[in-house]
Amino acid sequence: MLKRRWKESLIGLIIFTIVLGGCSQDMQVSAEEIIHNAIESEKEITDFYGEAEMKMFEGEELAEQMIMKEYHSGSDRKIVMEGKLQGEEAEALNDGEMMQVYDKTNETVMEVDTSEMGDIYALSPKENFQAMIDTMEDSHTYEVVGEEELLDRDTFHIKMEAKEANSLLGDTEVWVDKETWIVIKSISEAAEIRTESEYTKLDFSPEFDENTFTMEIPDDVEINNIEDMFSSDSVTLEEAEEALGQEFLIFPEEDIQIMDIQVHDLDNEQSGEEIQLSYGTKEGVSLFELFISIADEDTTIEDPNMEIRGTPAEYEEMFSSMKWDEDGLNYFVMRMDNEEGVDDIVEWAEDMVLSSEED
Repeated sequence: MLKRRWKESLIGLIIFTIVLGGCSQDMQVSAEEIIHNAIESEKEITDFYGEAEMKMFEGEELAEQMIMKEYHSGSDRKIVMEGKLQGEEAEALNDGEMMQVYDKTNETVMEVDTSEMGDIYALSPKENFQAMIDTMEDSHTYEVVGEEELLDRDTFHIKMEAKEANSLLGDTEVWVDKETWIVIKSISEAAEIRTESEYTKLDFSPEFDENTFTMEIPDDVEINNIEDMFSSDSVTLEEAEEALGQEFLIFPEEDIQIMDIQVHDLDNEQSGEEIQLSYGTKEGVSLFELFISIADEDTTIEDPNMEIRGTPAEYEEMFSSMKWDEDGLNYFVMRMDNEEGVDDIVEWAEDMVLSSEED
């Protein structure tokens, strides 16, 4: 589901990037001290230029290799990416009000309104490091394994090990610059996917010309808004069955209720459509999302760590989500409230009924 959508395109990688943009055995500094120092540091880098290389492996096979050029000046961000294996090219520009991602290979532009998203699209390197640590604080353990020099800069080498074997973010290593807190190098492994990213050039005193933060888009290239691309009209259970081509299991509406039903095109001939059911309380408070699609190799349960309805399932602690396959369909549940765990959802799942019984 979510993993499949991000994996399918260079656009996903470039959005992810622009949003976040020798071992010493007697080393005394701790990971907690490093994080504290980063938070307390007054050093903020808002202007820099960088060149980086990103590699993605599926098992031992190199699945993608990208070269990236990154320009930062205040709230202005520009990223240029080139896929070395597939020959893809993409460029993104964000001025703090609007972000446009130009897929030169497919001659399409996707734009996102960022004016009401606070500073999420304009984080400094230090804020990015803090955000990464905050995201992984509960799901990973930390260990400082050394101090190393990369690009003539002193870095801390930190290992973050996932507490759960099936963690979405997996085990991660980062080399973070002591002065600017920019992550110069990172390696992460989750399931069969390993991602390596490393800056090959960094300039913290760049001189940008007046054309740096511009992007030339041909007049005949269509511009699409991301909200329009992913929005869809609500449907009934019967219409959802027609879209999926069969009936499916839903949670009984006793203590909870269906607040909305939507159908999404997965743009995949094998998978077809995906049904999204939004559940909430009788008072209308959102509880969780249920996604249902045809089970295929992208939704295979690789590392079951729990059981639901007598079926092996995967639970991801970080996002309080779980998935399982049943009767040729993949069910993916993601919690949307502030509660932790999925025990109550598992309990409700035992009483799931076919959608045809609720039509």
